[in-house]
Amino acid sequence: MLKAHIQLFADGRNADYPTSRRNYYANILLILFFFAFFAAIAALSANAEVAAVTLQSPQLSPGGTTNLVSPVHLQATAEDTATITGYVVYVDGQNVYSNFSPSADAWIALSPGQHVLYVTASDAHGTLSTPSYQINVTAFAPPTPPLHAHRLLNIDAGAWTVDNNPGVGGNCNDGSLGPFTSTSDPNTKNLPVPGSTGQHFILTSACQYDDSLFYWKYAKNQSAYAGDTNFLWDFWFYIPTTTQSSTVQALEFDLFQAVQLSDGVHEFMFGSQCDYPTNQWQFWLPQRNNLGWVSVGTSPCQFSTGQWHHVTYFLQRVTPSGYQEIPKTFSSSTDKNSSLRFGTLTIDGQTMYLGGVSWSTIPNPQWSPVIGVQHQLDSAVAGIVIEQYADGESLTSW
Repeated sequence: MLKAHIQLFADGRNADYPTSRRNYYANILLILFFFAFFAAIAALSANAEVAAVTLQSPQLSPGGTTNLVSPVHLQATAEDTATITGYVVYVDGQNVYSNFSPSADAWIALSPGQHVLYVTASDAHGTLSTPSYQINVTAFAPPTPPLHAHRLLNIDAGAWTVDNNPGVGGNCNDGSLGPFTSTSDPNTKNLPVPGSTGQHFILTSACQYDDSLFYWKYAKNQSAYAGDTNFLWDFWFYIPTTTQSSTVQALEFDLFQAVQLSDGVHEFMFGSQCDYPTNQWQFWLPQRNNLGWVSVGTSPCQFSTGQWHHVTYFLQRVTPSGYQEIPKTFSSSTDKNSSLRFGTLTIDGQTMYLGGVSWSTIPNPQWSPVIGVQHQLDSAVAGIVIEQYADGESLTSW
């Protein structure tokens, strides 16, 4: 009987052997299997590294020099068994863009001439770089905004405010809004943006340096705009033939944004003006530890009267070092883009590189988050009228 019992046990068909004991050993084997499985996964992850970094844009050749238009649209992806944690774009050995995302999509304003560009991608275990590419910036053109960009259209048809407060500048302030419809100089039936309704800014100077500001601002849903660091401002304007260049001190065009950062609401003032006495473009840049009007060596800028002019600004929020750092998620504590960069300016189809970097300020009293644009007219002579018509104004940000 003993022999038969052992044989049945060996065959695994002994009804006397407890089922619970068989389940116990089966569970032990299952646990050991999962331990081995997850150990193998952990070992694989520990050895993960970026396998390849690919540039989808621009198309570059490692063996030669590629001519490019600036701002450069850079798109990059990487292959990895782990999650990519971010990219850094280097030009001439300097960080010009970084993010904390699985892919990169950036517009980078580069100065004219020869440069060396490469891109690195990182995961939790290491970093891999593309080859170094020789590039040559030979031309400039405004960027093309992505589909997900915020678009504020028909700004010129909105509610504008005339600011004649002394803080605007000048020795007096005497601006007003006039009717937009006109049969000549300009004939508003022949607008560059057909069917639109624009603005008519008027300065009737009561003193030699009479300045008046005209602004439009948008304060709705500013949390959606807080993560925008690229701005494309586009508009048309017209100076009537009755406005004499010798009576103009400056024509000013500004874009502004107020953003909540970790230490308060910062005002980003992208200020620009054509200074008529010097016929030079000036921008609101650091000057002797303060912000002031700085000539950037771009001339002429006095605008011809009696015709429409088309203007496009490309502007960016950047870190104090001058490059964009895009966090994984934007918030007041993760947004390090506390400075501003002037990218390019396009006048009547001719695009010029700007490149100046300035800093934001914390206004007192504090601003609320907002985004907007403004035009300013400054006179050089008392007792004259300066006029400007604006049409087809839009602001795109991403």
